[in-house]
Parts: sequence; C-alpha cells; structure tokens
Amino acid sequence: MGQAQFRGMAGIVLAGGGSSRMGRPKALLPFPGTGRTFARQATETLRGAGLAPLAIVTGVHHGLIAEEMLGLGVAVLYNPDHADGQLSSLLHGLRWAFGGAPGDWALCTLVDVPGVLSSTIEAVARAPRADHVRAVRPAFGDRHGHPVMWHRDAVALLEAADPALGARAVVRALAMTGAVLDVTVDDPGVLSDVDTPEDYSRLLGGR
Repeated sequence: MGQAQFRGMAGIVLAGGGSSRMGRPKALLPFPGTGRTFARQATETLRGAGLAPLAIVTGVHHGLIAEEMLGLGVAVLYNPDHADGQLSSLLHGLRWAFGGAPGDWALCTLVDVPGVLSSTIEAVARAPRADHVRAVRPAFGDRHGHPVMWHRDAVALLEAADPALGARAVVRALAMTGAVLDVTVDDPGVLSDVDTPEDYSRLLGGR
C-alpha cells in the first residue's frame, strides 16, 4: 500500500445499486488476478494511489458490503436515499468527504469500474488545475470515464441536478464553460463498466 500522498483528498467508491442486471451483488464479485472482491479492489486501488480518507457508499446490499469491508480502514456509508439513483449516492459521499476532510477536492469512482489503475488515479489527482475547474476526469482515446474528481463548489450544482439525468448533465454543463479538466491516460479500465454477466465474462477473459 502506498503512503497517503493525497491525504485530505477523500477517495469514495459508489456501491449503492441493486446489481439487478448482474443478478448478484457486483461489489462481492471476485476481481481477476487479485482474489479481492470488486469492493476491496476499488478501495485498495484508491489507497494504493495515496488517497485518504476512504469510504464506500452502500445501499441495497449494505449489510453484505459492510461485512466485507470490516477491518480495512474504509468508512462504510449507508445512503438511505439509494433508491433515488446514483446521484444520491454521489452526493452522500461528497457530503461526507467535505464535512470531514480539509481539502477542496474528493475523488469518486464506481464499484462497477474495478479495473482502474492506481497510476490513473494519481494522474487525475495531481493534474495541474486552473482555479475555475470544478471537475477532473480521465480520457482514454476520445472517451471519458471514471473516476471523477469533484471540487467542493460542485456539490451545489449536483444538488440542483435532475436525479433522472444524474451527474453527467452537470459534467456536460461544466465542460461547456471550460470547468472540466480532461486528463489523458493509457488505461482502458476507466471505460470498463461491469454491469451484466456478459461484461463480467469479458473481464475474466471469456467471450
């Protein structure tokens, strides 16, 4: 595990969904090559990049995830509004981060995107940012992915967003004003969203 080079920048994993398309909790799926569950893989990747403190936001599968994270030094945050969608979990995590961490930035990733490299998270976290930037995201080729790093001033924008459109609408609006920084990375894991058994099969190397 790496030292907390970004101490004061919280790292948050969103895992509040019901995994209905997968048919079983995605957070507890084994990640190939490490033997860790998706939940542990995602949080340990954040730790390896040097972020601190760490948290995972739960919902439908709170009890199972909380048990999985025992003793790992990761705050387990139950989102009582998880049925309202991913935006509610993002806000739950950011409110925790900015209520307890001294910094102006927090980095959020999805348990659905467990293959992101620590080096990618480091690149996003240390990217030089102009004062007007409110979000930082990785870019692989011509596509953008996760994790996304949020400035505390973006919370009000997220709170005002339509839950049906989610955070993407906020990112698009910020991008139109030049308030989003894209960081080019050589990491296809930022785009590898695992939602279905077929997605998981591809992750395992199957076809």
